Amino acid sequence: SPGPWSIWSASTTPSLIAANDPNPLEMGVKFQASRNGYIRAIRFYKSSQNTGTHTGSLWTATGTRLATATFTNETASGWQQANFANPVAVTANTTYVASYFTPSGFYSADVDYFQSAGVGNGPIRALSSPEAGGNGVYAYGASSQFPTSTYRSANYWVDVVFSDTLVA
Repeated sequence: SPGPWSIWSASTTPSLIAANDPNPLEMGVKFQASRNGYIRAIRFYKSSQNTGTHTGSLWTATGTRLATATFTNETASGWQQANFANPVAVTANTTYVASYFTPSGFYSADVDYFQSAGVGNGPIRALSSPEAGGNGVYAYGASSQFPTSTYRSANYWVDVVFSDTLVA
């Protein structure tokens, strides 16, 4: 199937919906596709306390921002999606980082999630911490920035929408 594919299904939910952290920060996940294709959008799981304007970004593994999009028409909680104006071509078996900026914190998280295994669906997969050099990445700051810090292989519930073709 050409997709679209995401790492997690729309019915998958975090164990911890809202971490007790009210600070602005960038939350991310390292991932790979098993074949060439396109990242069409960024997704993240939102708690009702995670308010304000959210932006999603796609980065190379070394911190070059490839695309950004602002989340609009968000629901109070649950999975949110921001589509890129132009899908971004990605290369098979190359690590990328998908992230979103939250101005208010209270992000969703599950510690030790990537400790020993990655997780995926079809050709798209979040990497385990051992194979990624740490997964579940974040950066504190007042504006969007490349996330490089890790804490206990946590999953911050950031996702992508991948397809084989430019057309959905």
